[in-house]
Amino acid sequence: MPQYTADDPNAGLLYQVDEVPPKKVTFGLGVQAALLSLGSIVLMPTIAFQVAGASESVVAWAIFASLIIAGVVSGLQAFPIHRFGAGFVLVTGPVSAAIAVTVDALAAGGLHLLMTLVIATALFQFAFSYRISILRRVITPTVSGIMLLLIPVTVAPIMFQRIGEASPGNTQPGGMACALVTMATIVLVSLHGRPRLRPWSPLVGICVGGATAGALGLIDLDRIMQASYVGLPSTAWPTFAIDLGPSFWGLLPAFLIISVSCSIRAMGSALAIQDVSWRVPRAPDLRAVQGAVAADALANLLAGLSGTIVNSTRSSTVPLIRNTLVSARPVGLVLGFSLVAFAFLPKFAALILALPPSVLAAYLTIMVATLFVTGMKLIVSEGLNYRRTLIAGISFWVGAGCEFGLLLPDILPHIVGGFFDNGLATGGMTAILLTILLELLGRRRRKLVADLNVSCLQELRDFVAQFGSHNGCSHEMLDRLEAVAEETLLTLLEGQSDLDTDKRRLWVNAHIEGGDAVLEFVAKSSEGNIEDRIAFLGDADEARPAERDISLRLLRHLASEVRHRQYHDIDLITVRVERL
Repeated sequence: MPQYTADDPNAGLLYQVDEVPPKKVTFGLGVQAALLSLGSIVLMPTIAFQVAGASESVVAWAIFASLIIAGVVSGLQAFPIHRFGAGFVLVTGPVSAAIAVTVDALAAGGLHLLMTLVIATALFQFAFSYRISILRRVITPTVSGIMLLLIPVTVAPIMFQRIGEASPGNTQPGGMACALVTMATIVLVSLHGRPRLRPWSPLVGICVGGATAGALGLIDLDRIMQASYVGLPSTAWPTFAIDLGPSFWGLLPAFLIISVSCSIRAMGSALAIQDVSWRVPRAPDLRAVQGAVAADALANLLAGLSGTIVNSTRSSTVPLIRNTLVSARPVGLVLGFSLVAFAFLPKFAALILALPPSVLAAYLTIMVATLFVTGMKLIVSEGLNYRRTLIAGISFWVGAGCEFGLLLPDILPHIVGGFFDNGLATGGMTAILLTILLELLGRRRRKLVADLNVSCLQELRDFVAQFGSHNGCSHEMLDRLEAVAEETLLTLLEGQSDLDTDKRRLWVNAHIEGGDAVLEFVAKSSEGNIEDRIAFLGDADEARPAERDISLRLLRHLASEVRHRQYHDIDLITVRVERL
């Protein structure tokens, strides 16, 4: 369990998330965060729609809609409404993971099919955000990592086909030169630039690559000059129509896998931003994670209705907070307003559209390369054992084989149609099914369901005694398990009246993991996060009598680890006791 001290890396924060900095600081940092995010928000729909052969007016509308949605939802992330938003400075915008499936949807059925699929993605994410707690054993770090590993695999054909294009469909040595200059600039600034310059490396790389293209005469300056400084896109809001034909059902699994991948990305971003937003770190609040995913769902609903690409929350503001030492929520609000303002600047969109495809492909290559490394980190984050290695190896190669048409190409396409054409869908589904299968075949968990009140204490003791005896625990470990279970129950009951507890239920799961005994308590507590309360036991708190900390102190002494994860619907307290 964490022990927080004044030496924590966030101790130097100038303004933490719940504070209000001066207006000049708020405005400056908000605009800076918007500029850092602007490139990817504009480039993702640009690449996807251009590859699909959409007209310039349709691409301009997709950019406009993406900026409006990104601005509104990013502001909502900072200042949540009900369950929508994390309450931290986060950016929500289009993602590279959706480029390949967007191209497939536009090619198979046009804009109406894309709109229908994106709305289906949003509906799935709404349900996912509401009951994340139920899927905690299925959407594991291993499954999340596999999905991130497969995103570059699905995007690779698009990247490598356009890496040398000076104009759509026209490959020239000049196009390849622009791509190499763009990639070299991003890598050099990222590795050797000053700390405050490194977050700007993608934007710097695009600018240098664009300047190289201009010097080689590969940019249409007339298009830029003709675009107005302020205005609206020439294309009107596309008409909405539901397309539930065969192409919809063939592409739906791929879009659902993308939605899971985006939800996982949002979850990771919400956890990462919490880690840098408080001077004294706190236990992760899963309610903020649910809020971030719900905001993603809202963004995708708006994206579906407006006819643009799938969105997700990203962690690009984490390094910005590390550098600026400001994580205050008002910065997120200015960030949102700034992105909306950029939507009404057509000249900027024209500048992006005038860039050679090779510059955009080079940028995308660097961005998806970082996703591959992030996926590897997720897979090994919980340690590698035979089970996780098996899931990762099989799922990755199934996904890669299907993406490049190498896995039974004469058989699989005739069985389920286009589902096996997408590596992310097949690999992600393989990882989920293998995880479920191994979970069902694994050692059975013992379960107890009881009323959450003092009268269930004896029932809990009997449950723990049976669990310990069945797993060959020593008498000393069995005594410790019973004491841990009792103190956890008493901690849950603190401050609760009989009226409250009579209507509440307690679920307890027990299993052996790595030789240690693990108890999971599912209930609803009322005194904040138990993990934080244990970490702060040494702090003076006149409002809290010392005798009320007895259970927490005993828990800290008896258990090797105590983790408390708070969701909107449940609280999950996991207590680990080492084998003696």
